[in-house]
Amino acid sequence: MKRIIVFAIILVFLNTGLSQSEKRTGWGWGGVPALNYNADEGFGYGVLMNFFNYAEGGYSPYYFKINPIIFATTGGKQDHTLFFDSPYILGHGLRLNVRFRYILENYYPYYGLGNDSEFNPDFIEVDDEGNPLYTLHGKYYYTFKTNQIKLFANFQKAFIYRSNNKPLISGLAGFGFVNVSNSFNKNNNIKTKLECDSLTITKKEFDGGMNSFLKFGLIWDTRDNEPAPNTGMWTEILAEWYTKVIGSDYDFLRLTVTDRRYFQILEKLVYANRIVFENISGDPPFYMLYPYGSSVKADEGLGGYRSLRGVFKNRYIGTTKVFMNMELRYKFYEFSMFNQNFYLAMNLFYDVGRVWYDKSLNNLSNLHSGKGIGLHVAWNENFIVYGEIGYSKEAKSQLYIDIDYLF
Repeated sequence: MKRIIVFAIILVFLNTGLSQSEKRTGWGWGGVPALNYNADEGFGYGVLMNFFNYAEGGYSPYYFKINPIIFATTGGKQDHTLFFDSPYILGHGLRLNVRFRYILENYYPYYGLGNDSEFNPDFIEVDDEGNPLYTLHGKYYYTFKTNQIKLFANFQKAFIYRSNNKPLISGLAGFGFVNVSNSFNKNNNIKTKLECDSLTITKKEFDGGMNSFLKFGLIWDTRDNEPAPNTGMWTEILAEWYTKVIGSDYDFLRLTVTDRRYFQILEKLVYANRIVFENISGDPPFYMLYPYGSSVKADEGLGGYRSLRGVFKNRYIGTTKVFMNMELRYKFYEFSMFNQNFYLAMNLFYDVGRVWYDKSLNNLSNLHSGKGIGLHVAWNENFIVYGEIGYSKEAKSQLYIDIDYLF
């Protein structure tokens, strides 16, 4: 949800208040309507607000920030968030952020468990009146409905700093929960794929439940510029322990390793690479196999614009997942307008990965991939709007419009 394309970009400039050179005190705020689009969820619309507190002054970028977001899509999704972040409220060098989120997805995808789950587009074809052409499947065969309430609280402490006073090595600790309620979609009285898998997924597991966790991690960061790095790396080792000791209905452990690296080939040409490996052990419910762990965001699984672009959203789910994003970024035009600096950049990408479900990691065959091209428009280096087209053999062309680079 953090990635939302701003519809009225000029409003951001008007609401930024004082210039960066002036000392800010008290409160500041900004609010914009927001739109985005991706092929999996349709058009998104809503409003994004930012409330900044600078206390008595001297705090950069702010003393604390409150960020409410109200958002919905034409594809039957609601996603509402209240986010709090402060680098100082607990003292210098200790950062606190808390995210409360409500998600309703009327057509959440489910294609089956494991790397070899099948998708047949003929199964979901309908006639002009919406009646299924295949009486054994139906339009919503690959979907179910989910309500999710999420709370994440993270405490991040820098142990070692770089020469520019930015954190080099940081520790992370946190806690939270994901409370889930699922239901089957009406599908012209035809069983959905998830209903057909009732021998694998029990009713108790399908219905949902409380998933409470403790989080611990370590972060190594040498990036030269966080929004669009040219050089450096960002590596994270993260553990999420879901346990009945703190009220969870399930016991399992999620271990995630993420490695991002950036190489400046020429002055305006950068190669960016991300590798994510994750293993879940214990007794996780199927719906907790979708997201991969991250201290930055943990939204979707393997497939879609945050992992394998060009592949259907959440296409593959399993207890172990690995994927890699390879991307060339070329800044080909820079200009100034209204005393603001802009640049245009294109990117070529190739994403590849797979999952395992109750199987040993004995090979890396049957990899799934997506490839494509994108255009990015950057404003003063930090605000980046993009459009990307991803392609895979199964999903064909998929269009994404949003903000920021993927990583």
